Parts: sequence; C-alpha cells; structure tokens
Amino acid sequence: MKKTGLTLIVFTLMNFVVSMTSLVFNGILDKVAMSLNITVANTGLLNTMYSYGAALGVPIILIVFRKIERTKMLKSTLFITILSTVALIYSQGFGQLLIARLVMGVTVNSYWVLAISTVMSLSDKDKQGRTMAFLIMGASLSLVIGVPLTRALTSYFDWRVVFWILNIIMIISLVYFMIFLPNGKDEATELNLRNEMKYFRDGNTRVVIIYTFIMFFGYIAFYTYVTPYILELFPSFESSMSLVLVALGVASFVGNWLGGRACDRMGYSKSLTIGAVAQLTISIMLIVFQPYKWLSLISIILLIMSSWFTGVQTNTGIAQVTENKSSFMISINSSAFQLGSAIGSSLAAIAIPISGMRSIVYITMISYVLITVLQIVSNRKYS
Repeated sequence: MKKTGLTLIVFTLMNFVVSMTSLVFNGILDKVAMSLNITVANTGLLNTMYSYGAALGVPIILIVFRKIERTKMLKSTLFITILSTVALIYSQGFGQLLIARLVMGVTVNSYWVLAISTVMSLSDKDKQGRTMAFLIMGASLSLVIGVPLTRALTSYFDWRVVFWILNIIMIISLVYFMIFLPNGKDEATELNLRNEMKYFRDGNTRVVIIYTFIMFFGYIAFYTYVTPYILELFPSFESSMSLVLVALGVASFVGNWLGGRACDRMGYSKSLTIGAVAQLTISIMLIVFQPYKWLSLISIILLIMSSWFTGVQTNTGIAQVTENKSSFMISINSSAFQLGSAIGSSLAAIAIPISGMRSIVYITMISYVLITVLQIVSNRKYS
C-alpha cells in the first residue's frame, strides 16, 4: 500500500461522506418534511431505512461475496454507492427515496466495514485507538461542518444539492483508491463461517456487540430528532440553529479525540464503563433540565460528547478482541450499531405522535441504564 499517510487522510475524508450520508437529514428534517409534504416523524424513516439496510445487508454482502479480495470489494461497494446516490437524487416520490436509502445503507456500510479493516492493518497496535479516532474524525467533521452547512445551504438550494457534493467527493476518492490502493493478494474477504463462530464464543466479543446495539438504539432515538426537539422546547433557537449544530459537531469532535486517547491509555473496556456512566448521568440531566434553555443545550452537548467518546471504544474494541482478523465480526458490530439505530429511531417515530417530542429522552435514558448494568456485570465476569 502506497502513501500510507495520504491514504489515511482519504479514508478519513470518506468517513466524512459515510457519516453525512447517514446524518445529513438530521439537521434538515423539518425542511425535508416541508418539501415532501409529509410529517417530521415520517421523514425520520429516511434514516430508519438506511439503518435497516446497513444492519441486515452488510453481513449478507460479506458472505455472498466472500471470495472477492478485500480491496477490490472496497472499491466495488464505493462505486455502487455512487450509483445509488444518483438514484436517490433523481427519485420521484417518497417510496423511491426510501428504497434508495435502503440500498445506500447496504453499500455505504459495506464499504465502511472494509475500510476499518484496511485502516487498522496500517496502524501499530499501541496506537490503534488514536488511529481509529483519526478515522472517525471525518464523522466528527460532518457534524462540525457538514450538517450545519447543509442546513444553511438548504435555505438557498434544494437539499439534493448536498448529495451531488457528496458524490463528487466519492468519485475523487474512488479514483485515488484505484491508483494508490492496489489489490492485495493477502487481503481477502474470504471467510470461514465455522471459524468465525469462535469469536462469538468469546464473551468479550459478545459484550462489545450487545453494548453497541443497546447504546446506539438510545442515542439515535434522540439524535435523529435533535433539531425538532430543540426547536419544540425553545423556538427562539430557530434563527441560530446552524450555530447550535456547529456546537454539537464540536462536541462530537472533542469526544472522539478524548476517546481515542483514553482507549490507548486505559483500554477500551474501562473506557466503555466510563462512557456508560457518563451517558446515563447526562441523560438524567436532560430530563431534569428540560424547562431550562441553556442547561438543556449544555446537557445535549455533553450527551453527544460522551457518546462519541464511547463510540470510539466500540469500534476499536471489536477490532482488538478479534485481533483485526475478522471483517465479518466488524460487520456484525456495524450491524448492531445500525440495527440499534433503526430500532431506536423507529421507537422515537412511534413515541412522538403518542407522547410528544419530549418523550424521546426516556428511550435514551433506558438504553444507558442497560449498558451501565451490562458493563458492570461483564467487568466482573470477564476481567
């Protein structure tokens, strides 16, 4: 593999794109709902379908195409993502948009799983936390720059313009990979399912996967609707919502940076415990401080910071417990993230019409109670 440093930067840029394909609607749910003449809750299904595609499709893709070499597979999934993005842009109705989002969920996240394996193979073991944090920094930047900029742009342009911009970045990245990421004879995606089952028998592997599922079902239930949540509680934020989204993005960036260093210094397991307790504490603050404008906003910022701190541990943890020898286990963990996200956003979409927008914080708190208990029990059992 040539130009390792530049290659890592391109992978990080692509992580920005991967994150944007998932999060782009979060900052503009109200605007997309208006343009499609549907409810905000239904607009959230665009994210839900993406998550279901990622959760169910990625392991199937890795199994069906297991004999294709890893780097070749990475380029192929990126190429199909480019095509599916074009299909989304030209979709003529809400049903077609949902189908396009389902396909994007499969292809984007298949690419992402292969990208994690590739990038981790470039890193020294004692720096894997920081390498993963650098990679995930692309997702942080999507919150700092991408989502706020998207909301600003949609005041002047149709929201589909954003996907044209993302597609251009993907095309440039694909060209780079075609030139500087040659197919490797020793980097096959081929897997032996019987051999893969040994990882499921490892309690530490199971804990990371279950933790990922539970954590993100609570976090995404809240984050999918964070913009309308803030505006319902405090309509005065409407004029400064882009700045609020920047603040949330900075929180993700800081949390990710801290998470990478914590992982390398104390290990992913201890960091998971710290993350669980912090998120539970802050979710309680969200409920208590709902009547107070600035305390609520600070609580939301802290929640996002702690969630990104913890997210680094789940990604690094699954690579470390499998010694980075199983793309399939990484895909299962990615599926746990996406399935948790899909279920969480679905529960929120059901809860909002019944109990109101404010009720979504209770879904979040329950999930954080569960991961805290899980981590306490697993620390005693597998320490």
